[in-house]
Amino acid sequence: MKLSERKMEIALMGNPNVGKSTLFTKLTGVGVMISNYPGTTVEFKEGSFLRGGRKVAVHDLPGTYSLSGESEDEIVAIRMLAENRFDAVVVVVDATRLESSLVLLFQVIELGYPVLIALNQMDIAQKRYDIDLARLEGILGLPVFPVSAIVGEGVDELAQAVVSDRATRTGFKVSYDSHIEEHLESLAEGVPATQFPPRGAMLKLLEGNEYISSLYDEGTKQKAYLAAKEFRADHGESINIHITRDRYGEAGRIRKEAVTPRQGPLTMRDRISDMTMRPATGIPILIGVLAFIFLAIVIMGEWLEHELEDLFGMVVGDVLVDIGRSLAGDFGAAVGSGVTLGIEAIVVLIIPFVMVWYVILALLEDSGYMPRAVALLDGVMHKVGLHGRAVIPMLVGIGCSVPAILATRTAGSKRERLILSTLIVMAVPCGAQMAIIVGLVSRFVGIAAAAGIFVMLLALLLVLGFAMDRWLRREPTCLAMEIPDLRTPTARNVAFKTYSRSRDFFMIAFPFLLVGSVLVEILLSYDAMDFIVEPMSFITVGILGLPAVTIIAFVFGILRKELAVGMLVTISGVGAVGRLPEFMDPVQFVVFGVVMAIYMPCLAAWAVLMREVGVRNALLVGAASILTALLAGGAVNLVLRTLF
Repeated sequence: MKLSERKMEIALMGNPNVGKSTLFTKLTGVGVMISNYPGTTVEFKEGSFLRGGRKVAVHDLPGTYSLSGESEDEIVAIRMLAENRFDAVVVVVDATRLESSLVLLFQVIELGYPVLIALNQMDIAQKRYDIDLARLEGILGLPVFPVSAIVGEGVDELAQAVVSDRATRTGFKVSYDSHIEEHLESLAEGVPATQFPPRGAMLKLLEGNEYISSLYDEGTKQKAYLAAKEFRADHGESINIHITRDRYGEAGRIRKEAVTPRQGPLTMRDRISDMTMRPATGIPILIGVLAFIFLAIVIMGEWLEHELEDLFGMVVGDVLVDIGRSLAGDFGAAVGSGVTLGIEAIVVLIIPFVMVWYVILALLEDSGYMPRAVALLDGVMHKVGLHGRAVIPMLVGIGCSVPAILATRTAGSKRERLILSTLIVMAVPCGAQMAIIVGLVSRFVGIAAAAGIFVMLLALLLVLGFAMDRWLRREPTCLAMEIPDLRTPTARNVAFKTYSRSRDFFMIAFPFLLVGSVLVEILLSYDAMDFIVEPMSFITVGILGLPAVTIIAFVFGILRKELAVGMLVTISGVGAVGRLPEFMDPVQFVVFGVVMAIYMPCLAAWAVLMREVGVRNALLVGAASILTALLAGGAVNLVLRTLF
């Protein structure tokens, strides 16, 4: 087979937020496959393109700042590099922030891969800098292709370079501390052959990369361990820290040689960007953004709720109940009623609030504001044993707990993942819980009551996080991230992200809600749920002050939180969400909202939680959530009944 006829295998690598996924989409178009790396929850994408009769398979590796193998993203990235034997690695470099991208590039070079550099975000960089591409190519010994992935500029030239085998290995080397170089030279002598160059592999051994270490015999690993130990004793710091410092020093030197800032006044966008980053102005802006999010969800959600409720009543009404009764009597009527209530709960209560939140989340991401919030909240999050990056899984959790718990894999340690997962389950309301707080409590009691529940959840998050931080053994990690430029969100990107998240949410939620509603209607029509109502009334009535039958809503809420409201309408017998005040008074609405916001994750989230933190920890979190929900609900009931 001729080389030009053989399918190529290439990898895309880059830091988070450099536009790597956008470039991947521009190269491959449709037909993308998203997979989890075996044994992990880390996702990667695979796609392909055809050019000049040559097919190229593109593997979009997890975004990472390093290949040291500390986080799971780094472990997956280096395993994929090692196991796939790529024909080329396209390293996506952010032209507006070269240093951290160059540090990752150095490590790919050291592992001996043929490389192409995609210098992305050139449309933004050229407004601020003069970048000497020829100088950059000369220093690194690699071909550099300026691109702007978001508009597709330069992508064709990059694709042509890939199929033309322009990727090359380079003789460029980072100059490390003389003592590190001595250790590298000593370790590389007579080292057994692997797919990696001895110098690059020994660097990874000195850094403590477990995967690379597994490729060598015990003697080689022991020599590397002793060398790292000796370096720490002589220099008073870990050798991997010194290696990283040397890489950043080299990256800074290259930037100074190849990049010249353009002189000129700051633009309005630059001034706003600076304001979002300085604590004195950034924190008030962040508070304003959070207030806007809350008000937008409440105001827009309630408006959509009323409009959709009226529309649903006019279009559907009792049609399905009447059809069911005509086909199968009372049983058919129960099925028809269950289907009606299930659809109504999704259309009237879930869509307004979940959809509005997903639009807001897409706007925050696309504008580049999200990393700024992460940086500003880093100090606060330290108080609960986390870093600022924990904010992102929490925000995702407002949509759905399942992807939020999966996103905790970005945390730096198992300890942080356990703390973050617990906080998401117990103190971060998912879309369905938001719908209950805003769609029921705010609608029937008032916005102040809904705000009070959110304040309680924030207090619970801080207290619980503080307690777990003191209880669990600390594993120190650091926050490393880049702050992208502020930009105007594009309608296309916002619409696509909103559609993708909404589709995934409803594909999971709707079947559960529909089946659950039908099942409950059938059970209620035959009085089959009475066996749990009376025995559990000491909790519902005695502690929480709720109608005894609300235990049914709580039980089905464990299957999916979306089921709780539908079940509440069903068991109340009022026939519609808007008539629930006939069943519960304002205090009961608040208590119901508090309990639903804290207790037990749904089954899907529960399954993911067990996989992420282990069965024992998941059971402890579940038990703690139930106990906390009952205590909080009971306390709210007692206080409100005393005051009002």
